[in-house]
Amino acid sequence: MEGRLTMNKKVLAGASLALGVVIAASGALAQGWPKAKPVRILTGYPPGGPTEVIGHVLAEHLSRELGATFYMEGKPGAAGNLAGELMVNSPRDGYTLNIAGLGILTVNKELYGDKMSYDPATAFAPITILVRLPVLVEASAKIPPKTFAEFVAYAKANPGKLNHGSPGIGTLPHLAAELMAQRMGFKSEHIAYRGTGPFSQGMMQGELQWAFDVPQTAMSLSKNGHAKLLAVSGKSRNKHFPDVPTLEEVGMSDTDWTVYFALVGPTGMPKDIIAKLNAAIVKGWKDPAVTQRLVNAGVDPYTTSPEEMAKIVASDRAMWSKVVRDRGIKVE
Repeated sequence: MEGRLTMNKKVLAGASLALGVVIAASGALAQGWPKAKPVRILTGYPPGGPTEVIGHVLAEHLSRELGATFYMEGKPGAAGNLAGELMVNSPRDGYTLNIAGLGILTVNKELYGDKMSYDPATAFAPITILVRLPVLVEASAKIPPKTFAEFVAYAKANPGKLNHGSPGIGTLPHLAAELMAQRMGFKSEHIAYRGTGPFSQGMMQGELQWAFDVPQTAMSLSKNGHAKLLAVSGKSRNKHFPDVPTLEEVGMSDTDWTVYFALVGPTGMPKDIIAKLNAAIVKGWKDPAVTQRLVNAGVDPYTTSPEEMAKIVASDRAMWSKVVRDRGIKVE
């Protein structure tokens, strides 16, 4: 018996030593980060959109703040899934990060199922939300309604005659429109475009009667006489659209919906690297010289702790995944 106890103590001591070596190695790796090699920040969306600006601003700031090389690398494809897969399959050493949108963080697994080789809910380590922005309900200038109430009445009186569009399946403008139609009790056909540009063309050419839209394109369509802005998401009126009522004001509850992009790493990357990145971004996002370019691109700089981000994403995942299921939304 004494021999067995001695042997067990030796085994436990060996295991503890091995664990200590692993922890020490991880700590040493984190302490050396990010000096060993350039850090790439993947973006999974087409060039010309907000993530391109976000990626460049973020990389330039982190390079200055942390005294190392950070660079943005575009890997568009499958609604952000490709960039996510590249990150998930990279070493968990903090040298490959990803700017992820609401879609991949919340509903892409529901939409793509087995076509996705990973689940963002477990494969992504949250670092911080980077930017967020509301969505607006807009009606085509080619139809009569001028207010939200008039539009809902018009939609109910014209079943099967309405089309709504979005920059893509599973984007917040798509999901918000599906939820609104369900709540308000009218039918409308969704047309998915490949990006914001083609979507805007669809609205200008009269292919769409209404849509949810992000501020930059909504403002452009409104100023050029192609769309009427009926309502905006959020708990209070948006400073960029002071004359547009909130969805709460026009009768829809629980509509604090926002599009956001966030910085994530692969699950398992050292926590002190996550903390260092978060602190550097929070500091930079307080500097107008850093964030003015984001504001000019039509997005609102915003930060969270990793824990706060995890809660926001989990809540949105539950809500928007249910919309996907309830409305039978599929990737074509």
